Amino acid sequence: MRALPQLGFAEAVKLASSRILDFKGRSRRSEFWWWMLIVMIANWVFTSFTSDLMVSSIIATIVMFFGLAVTARRLQDADKSAWWVYISYALGIASNIIVATSPAMNKLVEEALSGSMNEKVIEKTLANSAGEIGLYACLSLLFAIFALIVVIMCLKDSDPQTTEHGDSPKYVYE
Repeated sequence: MRALPQLGFAEAVKLASSRILDFKGRSRRSEFWWWMLIVMIANWVFTSFTSDLMVSSIIATIVMFFGLAVTARRLQDADKSAWWVYISYALGIASNIIVATSPAMNKLVEEALSGSMNEKVIEKTLANSAGEIGLYACLSLLFAIFALIVVIMCLKDSDPQTTEHGDSPKYVYE
């Protein structure tokens, strides 16, 4: 058994983009990490052009989707369940929906962007919307925990054995 060389940037991005809707099979770490770099940069670029929380949340949800399949395949390559990333993604979407539709969150962002952080307005907004902000905080914490678990599992090396998801994309038997 020998390990194939690591995928380069162009090869990894080409492979991941050609399998953007393929949730079956396995993906190597290099394919996953190079593709996620592209997804994170795209998310930053697209969301930085708007201060509207609704638009920003929609963009973030769409861009997050482009990393979903490669993450599922990466987890499967490490012999982990893809459900971890699906749950994480659902929690991220729920958090984005709350942010996008929350008058309290929009008010706080407006205050922050205007540069006139009025302490009394912030205190009043927080007091009137404690439940909504608490729900967002809980969902965000759960999302962060699941996302961290997914990232840690994505660091795991490929399973060299053939699994229910196919042959190893990294190891070949001679």
